[in-house]
Amino acid sequence: MDILALATTQARPQYKVIITPESGKFLPVSTKTELEIGFGNGEFTVQYAMNNPEILLYGVEISQACVLRCARRAYGLDNLRLVNTDARYMLRELFPDESLQKIMMHFPCPWSKNADAHKRVTAKDFADGLAAVLKVSGTFVMVTDDEPYAREVWDVLGQHEALAAEDFTVNPKREITTKYERKWLAEGRSIYRVTFRKSGAFTAERRVTGGDMHIRIPREVTAADMAGLRNTEGRGGWGKSFWKFGRTFSEADGDTYLLETLTSDDEYEQKFYIHVAPKDDGYLLRLDKTTLAFLTPAVRSALSDAAERLSRP
Repeated sequence: MDILALATTQARPQYKVIITPESGKFLPVSTKTELEIGFGNGEFTVQYAMNNPEILLYGVEISQACVLRCARRAYGLDNLRLVNTDARYMLRELFPDESLQKIMMHFPCPWSKNADAHKRVTAKDFADGLAAVLKVSGTFVMVTDDEPYAREVWDVLGQHEALAAEDFTVNPKREITTKYERKWLAEGRSIYRVTFRKSGAFTAERRVTGGDMHIRIPREVTAADMAGLRNTEGRGGWGKSFWKFGRTFSEADGDTYLLETLTSDDEYEQKFYIHVAPKDDGYLLRLDKTTLAFLTPAVRSALSDAAERLSRP
């Protein structure tokens, strides 16, 4: 199967470069697949894809507005696909082990406060994700204007069991630059590029499961039962998983409900609806079919918690 066929299997029709991953399923890859994390306005991303038609390039960006702007720039490109999600949490969930030839980050936030240390490139979960999805001998390249951050990444990732520090360059000459980068250099300031190469096999535990999750409730569920869930919340997984229930919406017949739900897995947030409907002599609880939520630990816990509360007489 060629790159175009692989890349278009999950494309949205209005913007063929935007894809929506399915929970528990990896994105399709080719023999030459690369990734850019946090592509911003997409200027670099689109030009890089144009200059390298032989690769399949993925871009992951948490800002929906940035994804749409980049999609408009990329109209007509066959080798670029964009995903609107948080790569910090989802990197290892989107790609299989040893599937990416290169991962790039340009000017990521250094998260200088100690309370935000878990969001840095140097956080173990993120470093493990990088090491898992890179091919052996594949590279991770980060460009930043923050020298202390560059040196921290150089020191910390260089100690990872599967990542070898390869190159630290000040003001590298690059074929493609970002708007921010050009402005910075025009002011006579410096940028820093650090490069790491995967040195050996490595894997990381996946936290997202695939398929559906259905829970049977052995009793009738009433509107009062559903209303009682509003603003209830729970925690699990050593405090890293959190969920909270919001409003309830009911269909015209009054016995089928949608429960507004918010979850957070180590600050990876998802909003979705839990579907509660009659089934045989009880009720069935599952994610609503229109929901695009990933079955993370917090989502599974939220479903289980709602079912347990609704099962009480």
